[in-house]
Amino acid sequence: MPRTRSNACAKASRSKVSETLRVPRSMLERLVEIAPNLSLRKIAKGQSVYRQGDAGTHAYVVVSGRLGITMIGQAGQELLIDIVGPGALCGEGAAFDGLPRFSSASAIEATDVLPIAGKELLKLISADAKLASLLAHATALKQRTLAGRLVQLAQASPEDRIAELLSQIALPELPDVLLTHQQIANLIGASRITVTRAMQKLRKVGTVSCQRGRYRLTQPPTRSRH
Repeated sequence: MPRTRSNACAKASRSKVSETLRVPRSMLERLVEIAPNLSLRKIAKGQSVYRQGDAGTHAYVVVSGRLGITMIGQAGQELLIDIVGPGALCGEGAAFDGLPRFSSASAIEATDVLPIAGKELLKLISADAKLASLLAHATALKQRTLAGRLVQLAQASPEDRIAELLSQIALPELPDVLLTHQQIANLIGASRITVTRAMQKLRKVGTVSCQRGRYRLTQPPTRSRH
């Protein structure tokens, strides 16, 4: 394995923004193990990896950094779907079915990715049961997370949606969430002003604490995650 890629896989990046979809790095580690000749691609902050509507033949596995996954709505507004970090697979839809990409991905911070052609990825998962299992788990996690958000969009108040989002993102070892009000607004389907007002209410009742732009859920959300 090239030294630069090995170091990148082993090093935990210090991010200025939290992931909204956390995935295990086991799929990345297995992919690097069975396909050591994949070339690392460096993406500068703000640079696009792929664009909605473009033809795409490659999927991308994040090695370090963060990518913002967005879609353009009917009114032309950009909607943030997810922020993904190391271990995440994105762009696989177009890579597998050959249809135009339904979302865009760009670097929120300096990011390294492993591009892999859809045909090559299919060959790898056909030949390696462990990689196939890890990919299936990653896909299921994506579906479960997005389904949970759809339910929240349809049923919950802004306060409940924010609390639920924070509960999905935070980990025991990483309890603080770093997102702007605009990013939270995009993720829960609300305006930035609505998020600001809801956050004030949550802080007032002690559900959420904030210090230097870091949000921490101090009480569990009122709705179940599953």
